Amino acid sequence: MKRFLALAFILVALPLMAPADISMPVRDSFYDKLGRGLADIVFSPSELLDSQYGMIETEGATTAFCKGFVVQGTSRMIMDIGQGIFEVVTSPIPTRTYNSYGSQKLPPYDSMVVNAYPPSDLKNWY
Repeated sequence: MKRFLALAFILVALPLMAPADISMPVRDSFYDKLGRGLADIVFSPSELLDSQYGMIETEGATTAFCKGFVVQGTSRMIMDIGQGIFEVVTSPIPTRTYNSYGSQKLPPYDSMVVNAYPPSDLKNWY
Protein backbone atom coordinates (compact mmCIF):
# COMPACT_ATOMS: atom_id res chain seq x y z
CA MET A 1 0.00 0.00 0.00
CA LYS A 2 2.86 2.37 0.82
CA ARG A 3 4.42 1.78 -2.59
CA PHE A 4 1.12 2.47 -4.27
CA LEU A 5 0.72 5.76 -2.38
CA ALA A 6 4.29 6.78 -3.20
CA LEU A 7 3.75 5.99 -6.89
CA ALA A 8 0.45 7.88 -6.88
CA PHE A 9 2.12 10.88 -5.23
CA ILE A 10 4.93 10.91 -7.81
CA LEU A 11 2.46 10.60 -10.69
CA VAL A 12 0.40 13.50 -9.33
CA ALA A 13 3.30 15.75 -8.25
CA LEU A 14 5.45 15.32 -11.37
CA PRO A 15 3.09 17.05 -13.83
CA LEU A 16 2.72 19.97 -11.41
CA MET A 17 6.47 20.61 -11.45
CA ALA A 18 7.07 19.95 -15.14
CA PRO A 19 5.55 22.91 -17.01
CA ALA A 20 8.48 25.30 -16.55
CA ASP A 21 8.80 27.68 -19.49
CA ILE A 22 12.47 28.11 -20.34
CA SER A 23 11.97 29.22 -23.92
CA MET A 24 12.35 32.92 -23.09
CA PRO A 25 15.10 34.19 -20.78
CA VAL A 26 14.14 36.31 -17.82
CA ARG A 27 14.27 39.99 -18.70
CA ASP A 28 16.05 42.50 -16.52
CA SER A 29 13.87 44.62 -14.29
CA PHE A 30 14.07 47.89 -12.39
CA TYR A 31 15.61 46.10 -9.41
CA ASP A 32 18.32 44.47 -11.52
CA LYS A 33 19.34 47.82 -12.97
CA LEU A 34 19.32 49.50 -9.56
CA GLY A 35 21.37 46.67 -8.05
CA ARG A 36 23.92 46.84 -10.89
CA GLY A 37 24.28 50.57 -10.39
CA LEU A 38 24.78 50.29 -6.63
CA ALA A 39 27.27 47.45 -7.11
CA ASP A 40 29.22 49.52 -9.64
CA ILE A 41 29.46 52.40 -7.16
CA VAL A 42 30.33 50.31 -4.10
CA PHE A 43 32.81 47.92 -5.70
CA SER A 44 34.51 50.35 -8.09
CA PRO A 45 37.64 50.74 -5.87
CA SER A 46 38.43 47.08 -6.55
CA GLU A 47 39.49 48.16 -10.06
CA LEU A 48 42.57 49.81 -8.55
CA LEU A 49 44.02 46.53 -7.33
CA ASP A 50 42.63 44.38 -10.14
CA SER A 51 44.30 46.44 -12.86
CA GLN A 52 47.63 46.39 -11.05
CA TYR A 53 47.49 42.67 -10.30
CA GLY A 54 46.93 41.79 -13.94
CA MET A 55 50.11 43.61 -14.98
CA ILE A 56 52.55 42.43 -12.30
CA GLU A 57 53.44 39.19 -14.08
CA THR A 58 53.78 40.67 -17.56
CA GLU A 59 55.30 44.12 -17.04
CA GLY A 60 56.93 44.16 -13.60
CA ALA A 61 56.04 45.72 -10.28
CA THR A 62 57.01 49.35 -10.96
CA THR A 63 55.25 49.54 -14.31
CA ALA A 64 52.25 47.71 -12.86
CA PHE A 65 51.96 50.28 -10.08
CA CYS A 66 52.35 53.32 -12.31
CA LYS A 67 50.34 52.10 -15.27
CA GLY A 68 47.95 49.65 -13.60
CA PHE A 69 47.17 51.29 -10.28
CA VAL A 70 47.56 55.00 -10.99
CA VAL A 71 46.43 55.32 -14.62
CA GLN A 72 44.29 52.35 -15.64
CA GLY A 73 42.87 51.54 -12.20
CA THR A 74 41.87 55.13 -11.47
CA SER A 75 40.26 55.61 -14.87
CA ARG A 76 38.32 52.35 -14.58
CA MET A 77 37.19 53.28 -11.09
CA ILE A 78 35.94 56.67 -12.27
CA MET A 79 34.16 55.07 -15.25
CA ASP A 80 32.50 52.49 -12.99
CA ILE A 81 31.33 55.18 -10.59
CA GLY A 82 29.90 57.19 -13.49
CA GLN A 83 28.22 54.11 -14.94
CA GLY A 84 26.79 53.26 -11.51
CA ILE A 85 25.42 56.75 -10.99
CA PHE A 86 23.87 56.65 -14.46
CA GLU A 87 22.18 53.31 -13.77
CA VAL A 88 20.90 54.37 -10.34
CA VAL A 89 19.47 57.63 -11.68
CA THR A 90 17.88 56.04 -14.76
CA SER A 91 16.80 52.81 -13.05
CA PRO A 92 13.05 53.57 -13.38
CA ILE A 93 13.50 54.23 -17.11
CA PRO A 94 14.37 51.53 -19.65
CA THR A 95 17.30 52.99 -21.60
CA ARG A 96 18.34 50.30 -24.06
CA THR A 97 16.65 49.33 -27.28
CA TYR A 98 13.32 47.54 -27.08
CA ASN A 99 12.61 49.13 -23.69
CA SER A 100 15.01 46.93 -21.80
CA TYR A 101 16.67 47.41 -18.43
CA GLY A 102 19.87 45.72 -19.63
CA SER A 103 23.34 46.97 -18.82
CA GLN A 104 24.91 49.75 -20.86
CA LYS A 105 28.36 48.22 -20.50
CA LEU A 106 29.84 46.40 -23.43
CA PRO A 107 30.71 42.74 -22.97
CA PRO A 108 34.36 41.98 -22.26
CA TYR A 109 36.69 41.49 -25.20
CA ASP A 110 37.55 37.95 -24.13
CA SER A 111 34.78 35.68 -25.32
CA MET A 112 35.73 33.01 -22.76
CA VAL A 113 35.70 30.41 -25.54
CA VAL A 114 38.31 27.72 -25.04
CA ASN A 115 39.84 26.55 -28.30
CA ALA A 116 40.15 22.88 -29.02
CA TYR A 117 43.47 21.43 -27.93
CA PRO A 118 45.18 20.13 -30.01
CA PRO A 119 44.13 22.30 -32.92
CA SER A 120 41.84 20.62 -35.40
CA ASP A 121 44.05 21.13 -38.47
CA LEU A 122 47.30 19.82 -36.86
CA LYS A 123 49.42 21.93 -39.25
CA ASN A 124 52.49 23.47 -37.66
CA TRP A 125 51.74 21.62 -34.43
CA TYR A 126 55.32 21.98 -33.17
